[in-house]
Amino acid sequence: MPGPPNGRTPPRLGEGRFTVVEQLGDGGTATVYLAWDEVEERWCALKALHTRLIRDQEMRRRFTQEADALRLLTHPNVPRIYAHDPDATPPFTVMELARCGSAMDWVRTHGAMPPPLAAQVILEVCEALAEAHAAGIVHRDVKPANFLLDDAGVTKLTDFGIARVQDATSLTATGSQIGTFSYMAPEQRSDTKSVDHRADIYAVGASLYTLLRGRSSAELFIADKDDAILHEVAPELRPVILRATRYEPDERTPSVRELQAEVRAALAQLPPSAPTDPPLVTTREPLPARPPATLPPERRFEDLERALGLDPDESTFTPVNRSPSASVSPRVMPYVMPPRAPTPDRREDQVVVPDYVDISEVGALRAAHEEERRAAEERARKLALRNTPRPPEPERVEETVPHQGVVAGMAGAVTVGVLLALLVLAAGASLLRMSRGAADRAGAELDAALLAEGDVIYTLPGDRAPFESIFARHREAQGRERVATALAFVDAVDAAVDGTTHVDAAVAQKVQRLEAARDAYLDAREAHRGAAARFPGSLAVSVGLVPQPD
Repeated sequence: MPGPPNGRTPPRLGEGRFTVVEQLGDGGTATVYLAWDEVEERWCALKALHTRLIRDQEMRRRFTQEADALRLLTHPNVPRIYAHDPDATPPFTVMELARCGSAMDWVRTHGAMPPPLAAQVILEVCEALAEAHAAGIVHRDVKPANFLLDDAGVTKLTDFGIARVQDATSLTATGSQIGTFSYMAPEQRSDTKSVDHRADIYAVGASLYTLLRGRSSAELFIADKDDAILHEVAPELRPVILRATRYEPDERTPSVRELQAEVRAALAQLPPSAPTDPPLVTTREPLPARPPATLPPERRFEDLERALGLDPDESTFTPVNRSPSASVSPRVMPYVMPPRAPTPDRREDQVVVPDYVDISEVGALRAAHEEERRAAEERARKLALRNTPRPPEPERVEETVPHQGVVAGMAGAVTVGVLLALLVLAAGASLLRMSRGAADRAGAELDAALLAEGDVIYTLPGDRAPFESIFARHREAQGRERVATALAFVDAVDAAVDGTTHVDAAVAQKVQRLEAARDAYLDAREAHRGAAARFPGSLAVSVGLVPQPD
């Protein structure tokens, strides 16, 4: 990558922090560059708004909205955001690097994806969308061109520029259309503003179709009436696409997690990819430890040069004078109240008087005022004593029953004892219900972890049939049996990993998430059993107020 000694100095943004060395991609609104972060000392992707759009306030808002959406998401399948400067010229966002192109680039190079490979990409896209939907974000532009691939082959869902964030002001007018037509749900084609997460589910189904066929289709919502549309799609994946791309949103797969589970179940039935199939990513040349001091003279960043006001004829990229009209108005700073001047410390008895009062008279005035105050207090005290009625003489009550007080005391003690017993029972039942609720929630989280991370079995050596058998039983099971199959699945993965000498970092993370969910459930279950064995939970169980733990 280093250029000749007489090459061109790389341009820099962010007051010199980010050094641009190569162009990675160019879209309709922005260009993505390979950049070096001088502060964190790492390679990253710098996305800069096109120069022609710098004065377009709508595009600037969308550009900032993408950064705001990414800040809400922390997930391995969503690019991390490192920096964003909406007021720079050009506005830019710095993100985690994924330099192996997009899933659409793969299709353009190799043709239709093998079904197992396409299913794996879609599983990771579902992971990212599940995180976004949980944060109240609807992407609205899901398509293979936005499925970026990093060096490890991990899919990153990107381009949240037209995403709609729940409870945020929309940038889309009612009745307008925005997105990519072939991947749009029917309702999004007429009104983008009102769509919800089901529009993203439609787009995932359409994206899966594109990966499998190498082409897009705008008529997937009639695929159940025209068999020719899905004729060349793998039979295992046809029902997945059919359900995800129904015309009516209510008839589609209800959630991206359920769509992910359907894709994973189909993947378990698919034959493995052929050895001759191209891999998802090819090994790239490692990036250098630092950026080069100069770039080859022929390497040009014309749009970035125009935005930065750089002289393209100078090898050192000398900035040229720019007219005031070419600059963007600075951000309006909020008004801040100036701090109040500190008040000097004053003693409690210190007298502060206006200039027109004779200071020599202050002492006499204060003494007279104090005497008047004490006299008023004394008059008020005497008046209060005179008006206070005397308490009546207590009547003498003869004890007609010698032990009446004892009987009343015993009855009161019995009442208090019953109330205490009821309180103890109620406390025991409440504790058990709380611990049972915690165990149920941990079981649901274990189930969700299995649906999200179960595809790890396809990265482990050995026979995957036992795992697929457990997963199939899990999908059909309910209640305690569903939790039991989830525990069996994680234990089997654990045993397989223990027998492996080397585990990839991404695989290790998936296994750790499965193990953490399993251990959390087992801890919650033991806590529930322990609460039932100890007082007052044991008392609540013994009288049948709550059931005995499983």
